[in-house]
Amino acid sequence: MLARAWLPLVVVVALSVGALCMYKVHQSTAPGPVLAVNPPQAPEEFTPKRLTYELFGDVGSGGMLDYIDIDGHPHKVDLTELPWSHTETTTLTVVSGSISVQVHGGHVGCRMLVNDVVRDEQSATRDDADVTCRVKSA
Repeated sequence: MLARAWLPLVVVVALSVGALCMYKVHQSTAPGPVLAVNPPQAPEEFTPKRLTYELFGDVGSGGMLDYIDIDGHPHKVDLTELPWSHTETTTLTVVSGSISVQVHGGHVGCRMLVNDVVRDEQSATRDDADVTCRVKSA
């Protein structure tokens, strides 16, 4: 029986050893894992920005103001007295805003500040005075 089974037994052992060697060579030459996502990084230091709208002057018998907030949404306010002020805070790197006012008095002014620094200031003196202030990028 050994005379008939030795050849198939040698073939099975040779194929097994060959397969094991091919597996080990393939395993050792395979490339390492590829990172698809960058590792987490520390956030950049940032300072919140404060945008302040200010109005001053004589409202007379009334007035109206329109302003655009830091998110780009328009707001309308009926004025009964001045001075008027509104402050918004954001962590955005760039801030912009706009304010427009008309009063039935003889004098009105607007001022826009970013982090307490005046970025735009306008005033008008005439009947039914109106004025506009803008900060495009700060």
